[in-house]
Amino acid sequence: MAHSHLSATQQEWLEINNIRSRTKTISVDGFTLSLPALIAVSRYCAPTTISTDAAVKQRVDASVDFVVRMSAPGAKGSMYGVNTGVGASVPFGHLPLPWIKHINSVTRTTDRTALQRVILKNLTSGILPIDTPDDANYLSSHHDSTLLLPESWSRGAMLLRLNTLLRGHSGCRWIVIERLHALLENDIIPSPPLRQSISASGDLAPLGYIASALTDEVVVPVWSGKGANRKRTTSVEARKAHGIESIIYGPKEALAIVNGTGPSCAVGALALHDANILALTAQLTTAMAIEALNGSPETYDAFIHDTARPHPGQIEIAVNGRHLLQSSKFARMHDESDPAQKLRQDRYGLRTAPQWLGPHLEELISARATIEIEMNSTTDNPIIDLENERNLGGGNFQGTSVALVMEKIRIGLQHLGKLVHAQFVELASPYMNRGLPPDLGAWEPSLDFGVKTMDVATAAYLSELSYLGNTVTNHVQNAEHHNQAVNSLALISARYTFHAIQVLYLLFSNHLWALCQALDLRAMIGIFFGRMQEEIKSSLANSGLSSSVHEALTKLVYDQARVKFNETSHMDSTTRFTEVLRPIVTDVLEFLSKEGGSHSFDALVWKTSLAPKLGEIYREVRAEYYANGSADALMGNTVHVYRYIRQELGIPMRKGGDIDTEGVDAQLSRIYRAFERGGIIEPLLACFKA
Repeated sequence: MAHSHLSATQQEWLEINNIRSRTKTISVDGFTLSLPALIAVSRYCAPTTISTDAAVKQRVDASVDFVVRMSAPGAKGSMYGVNTGVGASVPFGHLPLPWIKHINSVTRTTDRTALQRVILKNLTSGILPIDTPDDANYLSSHHDSTLLLPESWSRGAMLLRLNTLLRGHSGCRWIVIERLHALLENDIIPSPPLRQSISASGDLAPLGYIASALTDEVVVPVWSGKGANRKRTTSVEARKAHGIESIIYGPKEALAIVNGTGPSCAVGALALHDANILALTAQLTTAMAIEALNGSPETYDAFIHDTARPHPGQIEIAVNGRHLLQSSKFARMHDESDPAQKLRQDRYGLRTAPQWLGPHLEELISARATIEIEMNSTTDNPIIDLENERNLGGGNFQGTSVALVMEKIRIGLQHLGKLVHAQFVELASPYMNRGLPPDLGAWEPSLDFGVKTMDVATAAYLSELSYLGNTVTNHVQNAEHHNQAVNSLALISARYTFHAIQVLYLLFSNHLWALCQALDLRAMIGIFFGRMQEEIKSSLANSGLSSSVHEALTKLVYDQARVKFNETSHMDSTTRFTEVLRPIVTDVLEFLSKEGGSHSFDALVWKTSLAPKLGEIYREVRAEYYANGSADALMGNTVHVYRYIRQELGIPMRKGGDIDTEGVDAQLSRIYRAFERGGIIEPLLACFKA
């Protein structure tokens, strides 16, 4: 099962792009709608066609004929929502006889068309933005958009409802399907209230607004127009502008559209797509953190995962990690002989990432199977069984499958965020980051606070994400005369999952900015170490030692200087190297006494002379790196995202002092937008490409 999540995500993005580039057409037939197709239609406005398969239309027409026959005056029996009311069904013995006729599905009617109209009027009762006279002395605390279902969600709901109606289990005429499809293809997108649905009897409220957009009797707001001319208008005006005639719903047709899980499933599918990308991002940033912290690739050793604990997700994380770190000069195995490598094992934020992330890959794979089943299911009530000439009252509109997928994904998103926070703190802390400056400041520490404020923001984001990680489905309230005593809250759960996705985008924006900064600092320090070693060797040339012993002394001083460099990252360069060399003087004197070096060698003069030279070299290297430096030649396959941020997004290394001309907020906002608009996906997938 190795690569299963990665392969599925890569294939998903390939199919989305094929659809967007029109090399693949979406034909809606009720049974084969894919997750990439839903994403392409919902988010990228890809066009669709209705299947021309004669069997599809035959099933639809047969279901309509069944409804008409079953509900005709004088027909034996009844059909829920066609010649009965809808909703609560109360046993006769519970109420006095005069009240029975007022209880929805106990009631009967022969006016089948009026019933459908009443159903829609009843459902369009949410709260929407309205135009009111401006009050110059009042500033609202709420934006109108927070009351509305986003357009992409509404588009997805329309597509899924079309798909369900084409299955031939709903009793909806072909002309209704064509008109609903015409709305989608002409980009007339209903704008339902964001809140109202409990996702039992399906997402009745948002689907009620979608169904009403086809009628003249219930006028609802829609989005219509192109580009800068796109605006909210009425369904009647938008259809008139595109020559789409209204519909008078026949028996069961309004009910067929509104009884279903389309909105919650569409939002869930979009959330799943984004969660898949974020799961790959977490793997990428972990590998980048290993590089930035000179961590060990031992984290991904195959024996640990393939043999010792072979969970599929854990194995996949390790396989991907080995690929991401391939050829990296930053990641290194622990070397006991190197005095600068005091930490035998990386901390948990790096070392246990496969075990932390792996289970979530398995959940995401399972989630996709659940969502695609739901996308191609009949979630009506009643359902028409043509083969056996039956109409069945069941509960397929109950969206628990989607709700639980959303709960697990949201918990997983919190786990990704916690990993990001752990790695971010380690990068910023001079006590843990193996010699990087405090808060990743590139300038003098006394005047450069680096990512200190971003650290605070990261804590704030994680706190909010952790709150959002709580479950929604254990807050169910009974509704509608206790008829809807259990309800899935799938749409509410999916909405909060999207909220969590947005907060995680903020976290990853901070983290990627910091990782690129850390990698540049690590590369810059590496260049300085090379120069420092040369200067140390030159400074010891007059020690009166043989060539081999001179080399040994150089190594001793260089090794100890690296250790002290890592321990003095809080000091400005003007005083830092005096502190770096101070304890090494004793080591030099002891070495010389043992090796018989020149008695004329004055270690104190040596230190006094070398310290300012090292400071000067450090500042020279820093200035040169500011001008032309890049970490990409030292990185593994993580380099594609580093280049994307540095080159395509135009975010340079943060230099500090008065050198930088652009605010960090503008840079972080570009990274966030790359997540929100999908720009990060191509460079991200390039990192995983074999």
